Amino acid sequence: MNPVYFPILKAKDAEFDALLKAPEAISRAMIPLFEIPRFNPELKKYQDDLHAKATFLSELSRKIGELRSGMFAMFDTYHWQNPGEKVETGEHHLSHLFNALKSYGVLAVPVVGYDRWDDEEYRMALRSISKTHVGKFCIRLERFAFDDVGDPLHFHNRLAEILDYLEINPFDCHVILDLEDISALPLIGILDKFDALFSEINSYGFSSYSVAGCSLPSSIDKVVKDRDSCGSVLRSEILLWKGARKQYPTFSIYFGDYGVRGPSTGETGYGNTNAKIRYTVDEHFYIVRGHVIRKPIGGFQHCNLAKTLIESGNYLGPDFSWGDKEIQRCANGEIGGGPATWIKIDTSHHITHVVSEIAEFERAMSAHTAFIKK
Repeated sequence: MNPVYFPILKAKDAEFDALLKAPEAISRAMIPLFEIPRFNPELKKYQDDLHAKATFLSELSRKIGELRSGMFAMFDTYHWQNPGEKVETGEHHLSHLFNALKSYGVLAVPVVGYDRWDDEEYRMALRSISKTHVGKFCIRLERFAFDDVGDPLHFHNRLAEILDYLEINPFDCHVILDLEDISALPLIGILDKFDALFSEINSYGFSSYSVAGCSLPSSIDKVVKDRDSCGSVLRSEILLWKGARKQYPTFSIYFGDYGVRGPSTGETGYGNTNAKIRYTVDEHFYIVRGHVIRKPIGGFQHCNLAKTLIESGNYLGPDFSWGDKEIQRCANGEIGGGPATWIKIDTSHHITHVVSEIAEFERAMSAHTAFIKK
């Protein structure tokens, strides 16, 4: 299967484990962008390591290599506070990461952040990579690009500077239109923002595009306010993509999202985290919310949540994905699990459902086009 899904995923163990469980057909239907988390020098395992930052990046590269050896993967350090940051040897962190990924067999795709282009060290690192890189590049247009398009001259000058400085051929470049957190935006506003930007770049001849965004807010209680209850969230990002495909059918526009946790969500431990299952259904997330996870019961309150999900009519059965099998096991009382476990389970179901959802939409579009031509 050709790639159809371009998710933006956190480069963390929960997401890695979910991808590791995915069938080959699902893996090959995706080209993920891995967002590299910030390096934390306070972690005990790095305190005696003189090259701790380089070690951290190399470890992540190895894990990505276990998933994507021989396949494309994009990488970005969007959340790093200093775009020009270097590892202990003096090498820029992007160069180190790019070389490490290649050493593990990954067809690494460097990502150029439009909003970070003003940093000189960042530009120079990407130019150094471009001198030897013969594969694809990606330009990530984030919120600054959506703002700048209101001044077309400034926007096009900046985009032209990126292409010229890095000697990028648009025919070898993928572009992400990343709306990031869209949980509070009306759908018509999202469509307008996309159209304003896409109409300015679709004459450059870029090889492909993806649209990305996340309708899940940073906290589930913003959409399911009551503990131990259920609700649903409209996945505006999938509706945006479907609208874009219909409006611009001759362009290669692919779907992207943020999996099951958004750009600013960082849940990993117990603390004040509420138990929840985020279950992807057609054009929605079905949310089953519990209450704060406390030990010793901890994640075993998920057993009741899993039963609620199965009885809701939304559950697709244990054979749909590895995550769905785990949901059934949880409903049987065999497993519980904390937040990281359920990110893994929810992500497993999500990526399987999205690939299926995309395929079904494309089949329907093809059938409609064939009918119109008759």
